[in-house]
Amino acid sequence: MDFSAKNIASQIASIKTDTLSNLLNPKAGSTFDLASLSSEYMATHQANSDLASNTVNATNSVAGLSPTGRNPALADPESAYQMMSVINFSNAAFQAQHAELADMAQGVRQLGQSAAQLTAIDAATPLNAMQNKLQTFADQYNSWRLEFDAALQDPNQLGNTQAAQLARHELQASINSPFHGANAGMQGLAAMGISTNAQGFMQLDRQQLAAQWQSNPAQAAQALNDFGQHFNGASEQLLAPNQSFAKQTANLDKAISYIKDSQTALPTEFGLGDPPKLSPQMQKLLAEYQSKVIA
Repeated sequence: MDFSAKNIASQIASIKTDTLSNLLNPKAGSTFDLASLSSEYMATHQANSDLASNTVNATNSVAGLSPTGRNPALADPESAYQMMSVINFSNAAFQAQHAELADMAQGVRQLGQSAAQLTAIDAATPLNAMQNKLQTFADQYNSWRLEFDAALQDPNQLGNTQAAQLARHELQASINSPFHGANAGMQGLAAMGISTNAQGFMQLDRQQLAAQWQSNPAQAAQALNDFGQHFNGASEQLLAPNQSFAKQTANLDKAISYIKDSQTALPTEFGLGDPPKLSPQMQKLLAEYQSKVIA
């Protein structure tokens, strides 16, 4: 989920005893649909995470709460407790997503650097050397795709994250652009047997690539140069300040900081909530975040 700390803060601040039920059943157009958030975040998770020691649930006891962690002063303690469970999970999920975005961004940077090396190919480059350079890049790109494929299908990881979705789309689009080599009479890498398959993985037709290289080495080299420059430029744009990765990371930082700053106030008002239930992969990412950011 893609939240801002401002939205979370304003909505939580507006929750009072007499409006809690309305928040749990928001009107159409609400910017903070707690009911759907709870369903999305809590329905699919199997394992408790013992790594979320810095979540708001870490408080063992809070004055005024019942032995089960509810706030009996509220008109609907159970709904408040459920909302706190969502916040607990959100805190862990935001941290895991932060770590996963950082890993993905690093891969984008490395791919851009590798693509830039293709601009050194010219008509004098031996066929085998050219093919090996392309295959090395294709293998690296496919490994990056495979590493994040499952996360991009999971709404609790990167499935609803615009930066991750945009990166996958833009880099694949660069491979399939018909304009690489256009000034030299080549209609993109596809004319050389280079494309992506139905799953988005880069593939090379070495026979077609060799035929184009042997008949039109200058044009083929120009197409590869154009591709290397364009792909590297796309990766740099994705990682630039105030662009997708930077904006998403900043939003996560704000949300994580807000919940951290409210570790005492939130459970005091709404109860402890359940500890977050995380998949093994999210547990791993949470530990990664905490080792890099908190330590």
